[in-house]
Amino acid sequence: MVALAGSVLAVGSMNAQETPHQRDSLMSLNKNAIQQIAPGQGHAAGQSGFWGYAFGDYAYMAKGDSAGRGTKQQYKGLGANSAAIKTPNAFEIRRAYLGYDYNINKHFSAYALLAYEGDEDVSDNRTVYLKYIYLKWKNIWKNSNLRIGQQATNSFASDYNTEPLMGYRASEKTIMDMHGMDGSSDMGLELDGRLWTHMGGDTSKVPTFIGYSAMVGDNSGNNPVPAFTGTASSLAAVPSTSSLTINPINNTTDNAKKFRGQLYVNCLNNTLTVGAYADYINYGDEGFHDLNGKSSSILQQAVMTQKVYAVYNSKWFGVGGELVMQSMKNGEIEAYKVVKGVSTGTNDTTTAEQMGFSVFAHGTIIQNTLNVFARYDMYTPDTKYAFNANETFTSFMSNVSSSGNGNSYKETFMNFGLDWTPTKDKKVHIMPNVWYYGIKNGYGADNLESSNYMLYRVTFLFAFN
Repeated sequence: MVALAGSVLAVGSMNAQETPHQRDSLMSLNKNAIQQIAPGQGHAAGQSGFWGYAFGDYAYMAKGDSAGRGTKQQYKGLGANSAAIKTPNAFEIRRAYLGYDYNINKHFSAYALLAYEGDEDVSDNRTVYLKYIYLKWKNIWKNSNLRIGQQATNSFASDYNTEPLMGYRASEKTIMDMHGMDGSSDMGLELDGRLWTHMGGDTSKVPTFIGYSAMVGDNSGNNPVPAFTGTASSLAAVPSTSSLTINPINNTTDNAKKFRGQLYVNCLNNTLTVGAYADYINYGDEGFHDLNGKSSSILQQAVMTQKVYAVYNSKWFGVGGELVMQSMKNGEIEAYKVVKGVSTGTNDTTTAEQMGFSVFAHGTIIQNTLNVFARYDMYTPDTKYAFNANETFTSFMSNVSSSGNGNSYKETFMNFGLDWTPTKDKKVHIMPNVWYYGIKNGYGADNLESSNYMLYRVTFLFAFN
C-alpha cells in the first residue's frame, strides 16, 4: 500500500538532502513497496541489520471466469474451478520478506533477501527462496553506484520507478509485472546514480535532479543458469515443439543477455517524476516450425520493451500513469495465405506485440491515518492478431498459431479501496478493497463469451525492522 501522501513528500525531501542514492534500492523496496510505511527508518548507509514485511488478504470471490483466463494475475485458478468451489474465500499471505543489510566499509555493502511469494515445497508447505543477494560498490565514481549479483531490475521495481512511486504493491503488481513483461529480479550488473543535481536556489521551477540506471542481466529471473551451477531440470532446454512466452528463460548456455536502461527527471520540489525505460534481448537466429510442424526458415527472434511514465505525489494526493509496449520480432506465425479462396499452403512470420496503460491515484482523508486509492488498467495481449489459448505469444518454436482474423481481445483491471493505518509509526495497514479483472471477447477465434473476476478483500500489511 502506498505511503500516505504526506510521507511520500517527506521521503522525497529526505532523499534530496542525502548523498545521491545513499539508500540502496533494496531498502527503497522496503520503504516504498510497503507504501512508505516507515519513511526515515530502516538501515541506511553505514548501518547493518534485519528488516522485513508481509502482506496478504481475506478474499472472497463473488465471480470468476470458468475458463480460467487472464495472463499472470492471481485468482485465475479459482475461476477455473468455480464448479467445484462454490464460494471461494480464504485468508492468505501473498508475500513475506526477510532481508539483511550489512555495511562492510565506506566503499562496499552487501544485501540478502529471503522471500515467500506463494511457493510450495514437495509437501505443499510454504517455502522461501533467495530473491536478492548482491554486493554494492558505493560511489564507484561520483554520484554512481555499482551492484553485482541477484537484484531488483530497473523495469519497474527500482528507485523512482513506477512500483515505488505508485505504492500499493500490497494491493497488486504494476502492469508490467502483472503481465510478465519483465521479472522483478535478475542476475547481473547494474549501474545507477545521478547525471545532474540542482545545487541550491529555488527547485520549484527546475529539475531537482536527473537520474539513470543501466543493467545487463541473464534474464533468468530467480533461477540459476543450468549447467553453470549444476542440474536445474526446471530450466532444461526448450523442446522445438513447445511454446515460449514473450520473455523466455534462456536455454542451457545462456547465450543471450538482456540490456535494460532507465532515465528519469525528478522536479517540482521532489513531487513530480517523469521517466522512460527500455530493454532489449536478442536470442539470435534459430529454426522454427511451420503450421504443419515441418522445419522452416532460420529467423531471428528479439524482444524489445518501451515504457514512459509520470507520477506526481504531494502532501494530500498523488496521481500517475504509465504506458508500455513490448514486441517480439518474428514472434508470431501468420495463418496460411489464401488466394481467391484457395490455400497456397504457405505461411509467414510477423512481429508480435502487446501493450497497455495504467493510471492510478491516491488521496488523504485524514493525515497519517486514512487514505483512499484507485487504479485502472487497459491491456491488449496481441495488438495484431487473436490470442492463442496458451495465453502467450506464439513463438517461432511453436506449432500453435493465432488465427490471424484480427479478433484481438482486451483485458481491463480495476482496484479501489481505503487504507487505514491504526498506529502512528505506519507499520500496520488494513485496506478493504475491491479487485476486478475483465476479459472481453475471450480467446479470439475460440469465441468464448466475455467474463470477469470480482473479489472483495481486506488486505493487511505489517513491517518490522
